[in-house]
Amino acid sequence: MIEQDVRAEPSVRERAESLLGGLGDGGSFGPCPYTTAWISRLRDADGTVRFPRSRRWLIGHQRPDGSWGGDIELPHDRTVCTLAAVVALTDPGPSLPGRAEAVRAGLAYLRSRPAAWRGAPVGETMAFELAVPFLLGQASARGLDLPYRDWDDLAGARQAKLDLIPRERLLGGPTSLLYSLEAIEPDPALRALARFTGPDGSLANSPSATAALGADGTTSAYLDALARRSPDGGVPSLYPTEAFELAWVLHNLQRAGLLDVRVPAAVRCLDRLRALLGPRGQLGLSATFPLPDPDDSAMAILVLDAAGHDVLHLLDGLLAFEGDRCFFTYPGERDGSVTPNARVLEALALRSAAYTRPMGKVVRFLLDTRREGAWWYDKWHVSPYYATAQVTFALARATAMRLDGTLRWLLETQRPDGSWGWYGFGTPEETGCAVLNLDALARHGARIPASVWAAAHRYLRGRLGGPFPELWVGRSLYTPYDVVSSTVLAGAALAAAHAALP
Repeated sequence: MIEQDVRAEPSVRERAESLLGGLGDGGSFGPCPYTTAWISRLRDADGTVRFPRSRRWLIGHQRPDGSWGGDIELPHDRTVCTLAAVVALTDPGPSLPGRAEAVRAGLAYLRSRPAAWRGAPVGETMAFELAVPFLLGQASARGLDLPYRDWDDLAGARQAKLDLIPRERLLGGPTSLLYSLEAIEPDPALRALARFTGPDGSLANSPSATAALGADGTTSAYLDALARRSPDGGVPSLYPTEAFELAWVLHNLQRAGLLDVRVPAAVRCLDRLRALLGPRGQLGLSATFPLPDPDDSAMAILVLDAAGHDVLHLLDGLLAFEGDRCFFTYPGERDGSVTPNARVLEALALRSAAYTRPMGKVVRFLLDTRREGAWWYDKWHVSPYYATAQVTFALARATAMRLDGTLRWLLETQRPDGSWGWYGFGTPEETGCAVLNLDALARHGARIPASVWAAAHRYLRGRLGGPFPELWVGRSLYTPYDVVSSTVLAGAALAAAHAALP
C-alpha cells in the first residue's frame, strides 16, 4: 500500500473521509429500469397503484431511441429493461401523460433490434434467459406487436436454467433463484418462499423478487422503506448492499493510502465489516443476504488483514466455494467468474504455503481465461479494465509472474485525454481501475512513464464526482456509486503520487 503520507490533493482526501462517513448501512446502487418496472406494477388490495412515482419514473427515463437501460448501449441490458418497462406501462392503471407514446416507442425499439443480444460478446444481464421469455409471454397475452419468433430459442435456455434448481430444491432452501422470483411462473406454492425473507422483509435483497411475493407484512415494510429512499420513484436492483460496498470502498482507499485506521470513521467501518464477516469467514453482499459468496468473503479478509485484524484463520471458509476447475460464486452457476477467483487467490496468498493446491487451480483458471495474453473480462462488470485490475492484484501477490502483456495493453489503450474506456470514450471509473492496475505493476518493478500518471491525474481531478456510467452487471447495468467514487478517488491519489516521483 502507498504510505499514509501520500500527497493526495485535499479535495481527494476530504472526499474519501466524507465517503467513509456515510458507509455501513443501506447502499448506493443507482436506479434500475428493470426493477423499477416491476415495482411499478404492484397494486394494493383495492387495485390502486401502490408506487405511482415508479410509473412516472419510467416515463421520465426513457431514452430518445425508445429504450430503457444504461448510458452505454449494450443489447442484453436494453432488451430486458425495455421489455420490462413496456409490459409495466401496459398494465391497467390511471391515466399517465406520455404513457401511450412511451409504449409505442419502446415497442418500435424492440422490433428494430430483436436479435442484437445474440451477437453481443459481453454484458449478459443476470437471469436474462429467465426474464425475457417470461415478459414476452406477458406481452404476447396483451397482443403487443413484437417479433416473438426471434426470441424463441431463449425458451430452451430458460428451461435449462430452471432445471439446474428444480422446484423441490427451490422450495427447500435459499438458492440463487430467489433473486429472480419475479421471472418464475406464479404458483401458490411459491408463497412458501416467504420464510426465506430477511429481517428487513426482503427476498434475497431483490426489490423485484420481493414484489413478486406481494406487498404484505414485512415485505410491505421493506418495499415502502425502499420507496421512501427513492423519492423520484427509481429503484435499485439490490438493496441493502452494505457489506459489498464496505469491503470494496475500504479496499480501494487502502490501496491508495487514503484509509487512516486512526480516524473514527475508518475504525467504525472496519469494525462493522469484521462483525459482518462473522466467525466462519463467509459473507454475502449484506447482513441479510441469504447466500455467502467467495468474492465478498475474500475481499473482507484482505481488507481486514491489511488493517491489522486477526482474520487469517478464516481463510479455510473460502474452500467451501471450490469446484473442480475454479471457485464458484453461487451453487448452480454455469461458468466460473474471473474476479471472484482472483480475489480468492489474493486472499489465499496471505498463507500461500497452506493453500498451494487451490491457488494453483485458480492461477490455471485465470491464465486460461486471459485474452490476447493481456487482459481479462468478467460477467459482473462490462469493462475489462475492472477485471484486469483485480487479476493483476492477485497474480502480483500470489506469483512471480511477469505481466508484460497487461502493461503494454494499458499503456497502448490510454486515450489522448489521459483516460481509459472500452466503449469509445473514457470514463472516470475505468481510468481509476487502470491507474490502480498500473500502480500494482509499478510496485513489482514495471517502469511507467511519468507522463502516463500525469495525464491520468489531469483527467481524474476534474471528474471526482462523475459522471459515472453504468458498468456493473446485475438485472440490468448499474452504478454502485460509493464503490465507483472510491475507485476514482484512489486513482486520482495514486496518479498524483506517482506523477510527483522523480
